[in-house]
Amino acid sequence: MRLKTFRELTYQKQQADEQDKNAYEAVLEQVRGYIAKAHAEALAQSITEKGAAETVKQFIAEYLGKHHLHIDGMNMQQLADRLYGDMVGFGFLDKYIADSDIEEINGNSWRDIEVVTKTGWHKIPERFLSPQHAEDTLRKMVRLGGLVLDGTNPIVDSYITQGIRISVMIPPVADKRSGAVFSIRRQRMTKVTQAQLVQWQTATTEMLDFLALCINHGVSIGIAGKTGSGKTTDISYLLNAVDSGKRIYTIEETRELDLFCEDEDGTAQNRVIHTCTRPSDMQNANIDMNDLLRKALRFSPDIIAVAEMRGEEAMVAQEAARTGHTVVTSLHANSAKKAYNHILSMCQMSGTNISTSILMSFVAEAFPVMVFKRQMPDGTRRIIEIVEATGMKNGAVETSTLFRFDMQNGEYVKVNGISEALANVLIENGASEAVVVRFGEVMT
Repeated sequence: MRLKTFRELTYQKQQADEQDKNAYEAVLEQVRGYIAKAHAEALAQSITEKGAAETVKQFIAEYLGKHHLHIDGMNMQQLADRLYGDMVGFGFLDKYIADSDIEEINGNSWRDIEVVTKTGWHKIPERFLSPQHAEDTLRKMVRLGGLVLDGTNPIVDSYITQGIRISVMIPPVADKRSGAVFSIRRQRMTKVTQAQLVQWQTATTEMLDFLALCINHGVSIGIAGKTGSGKTTDISYLLNAVDSGKRIYTIEETRELDLFCEDEDGTAQNRVIHTCTRPSDMQNANIDMNDLLRKALRFSPDIIAVAEMRGEEAMVAQEAARTGHTVVTSLHANSAKKAYNHILSMCQMSGTNISTSILMSFVAEAFPVMVFKRQMPDGTRRIIEIVEATGMKNGAVETSTLFRFDMQNGEYVKVNGISEALANVLIENGASEAVVVRFGEVMT
């Protein structure tokens, strides 16, 4: 009887390993399909909640037993743990994603990763095993948002679960030596009160009262600032300060706003429609902010909240704001006045033939009040200025500063009162004349 050569034995082992791998992947795909269909919400919660993770593992184990699925060399619990890890687990990143004190996880390369908290940033000791390991892990993350990361789609903005965004770039866009680069941001969905914002030194009570007065009485507001400056937090406060009888329609890329107000029996006490965009690689399946904005107008909202304008949706937003809807939105800009220029440039992305000067006047009319927010070196997030658009001169928006933060003295200052035109709009929309007069006065 001829003995098998070492090469033959090695080949047989490789064949057996390949069969085991194929068998496992077949089980993984079957279980993944079941969990995604029957327990999608629990799967999403399991990313940040330990209890939910154990629940999902139990669902997997029950499914394996019911359908008599097994893999040689693993018992039921081992197989359930491995399947769960391959469906949701992200290796060493898991503990940082689950840590509620961490606001961002930023990967400068596959072996250079840092985390950001309220007190600052620091690099972590862990790293991926290789550039390919990083890509494989990040590909799994963006897949949770329904998108594909590969060589033909090397830049992806997606989400891991509700309130956690992820942006990824891989070669050839990113440097090959760096491999994948990424940013994971946690969005806090807590309801913020006026008292908290004042305590955090975001603004004064008077400033917040003024913004709430505007949003409740037909005056649209833009909030400008850099990423991480706290714009969404301010939008959350304003929308939670809206009268319960007004209908609110929100548009976001990932759910950050939580406006539902219910009594002990779960009965809704306010009128809110939350919507999210749906990126897709399939033709004609992508739903962007422009789509949701146009759809919003058919739902008769009193207030439309566009979480963050980045492009041509600004054209529809300003049209809505000029035709009877109150709009609150955020955008990136370096000052309140420069925010008007940025909105103009975004409107022009729509391909409009309206002249620049007329379009700029539309933008100023649409957003009479503009806020500028900044994160300070000490970590506090402050409203630096609130301005009113008072007119046009030589094609540019003229503004009057209502409130500002005095950097030298470290205090908020009321600079000017609101214009008579703005006061009239507020009064015509039901605001108390006595309250409006208060914001027309300037303390000397």
